Amino acid sequence: MTTRLSLAREIAYDAFSHVMEHQKNPDAAVEYLLQKRHGSITKRDRRLIKEILFGSLRWYSKIYWILQKTSSRDLDKTTPEIRACLILGTYQIFYMDHIPDRAAVNESAEYIRHKGQTHAVSFVNGILRSIARKAEYFAKPDKDKQPVEYLALQYAHPTWIVERWCRRFSFDRMKELLLSNNVQPPFAVRVNVCKIPREKIQDFRDELLRKEKVHSEKPALRSCLLLTPTPPLDAESLFGQGYYTVQGEASQLIAHLVDPQPDTCIVDACCGPAGKLSHLYEEVEGKAQLIGIDPSPVQIRRGKETLARLGHEGVTLLEQDFLTYQPDHPVHKILIDAPCSGLGVLRKHPEGKWQKKPEIIGQMATDQRKLLHHGFSLLQSGGELIYSVCSFESEETVAQLSWMLNEYAGKIELVSPVQRLPDYYKRFVTKENVLLIYSGNKDNMDGFGAFVVRKR
Repeated sequence: MTTRLSLAREIAYDAFSHVMEHQKNPDAAVEYLLQKRHGSITKRDRRLIKEILFGSLRWYSKIYWILQKTSSRDLDKTTPEIRACLILGTYQIFYMDHIPDRAAVNESAEYIRHKGQTHAVSFVNGILRSIARKAEYFAKPDKDKQPVEYLALQYAHPTWIVERWCRRFSFDRMKELLLSNNVQPPFAVRVNVCKIPREKIQDFRDELLRKEKVHSEKPALRSCLLLTPTPPLDAESLFGQGYYTVQGEASQLIAHLVDPQPDTCIVDACCGPAGKLSHLYEEVEGKAQLIGIDPSPVQIRRGKETLARLGHEGVTLLEQDFLTYQPDHPVHKILIDAPCSGLGVLRKHPEGKWQKKPEIIGQMATDQRKLLHHGFSLLQSGGELIYSVCSFESEETVAQLSWMLNEYAGKIELVSPVQRLPDYYKRFVTKENVLLIYSGNKDNMDGFGAFVVRKR
């Protein structure tokens, strides 16, 4: 009987090649391929695509090591399609118990046939059948003599990241941190308190369960919910009607650090899709002048869509590089949620492990200082600059605060995050007064860093 290649697996395999060969974003690659194929696909198949694609990206290096040990051929010299089907096929065999090994093997082979590489079908079949038997054992690096190599292989991370973090964390802490990066993050959302008052959030949780069959956990942050499974996000859903928006728990702490006040001007220097900007709007019920700046037309468009969906009116969005921005009015607060290495959110973006290089940290730190310098120059006296990154690297967090305090000595004062954070989160503030959250924490939050300074 001829095996039929499912559209879901074809999209997942093709998207993996787009990500690894062309440095594409996984979600964008999937959407592009779906539009190109004009294929209709069920929610179940979408979940399957995401599970296979993101899981394979998370465990890529370990799977590839196993495949290289299994194959007598150098896989680096094979085609991207062969590598994709072997990696994603192996992921299904090792990590997806609900998928029969036979289906993973046969559809992977059929994918190669579909790509016009019939000569490689028997090769793919043989490798994956050998993997499915799980009879082979390959010696790993010794964890006592080669801890970096052992951790990098066992938990599928680039050696340069493991080596870097091993200088800061113990072996046992490293295992927790690396393993957490290979687990799908919770689906965290922020309730729109302009539509759902805080005292009604429990009622809203009940409505999510009743209307959309979505369960929720409630972390310490009042506006935050963790939803299971991923809820519907179409126009008719509660999301589509603007009752909540997608935003991580750590990210929701930024609005507390900004501490927005009515009748002030607040600039979001790198506003992206307006997640944090919309949060600021809700905190002051729209009674502040809010300006979002981003050089990307795509992000500005997404920002407008977010604000419209949530019902937030009167926010100004500017398609502009913040370094060229010159306000014609006093600015009281500037939020710089800066571009960064993103090493604190690798579980959300597993492709980052393979696309990023060691030099990214220094490059980002340099760019961040340009933003800080320009932002500080725009503030009026007594104005505040709030800086945040989805990273816990020293160069992007503690070192940036030290640089500011030295660069603007006598012109600047430090504002402790402890003054503004909800009680539960004050324990993440360091002695340097940096809000610093490491990945792999027991609260299941993303890695994150932030501080607040005031212009004298």
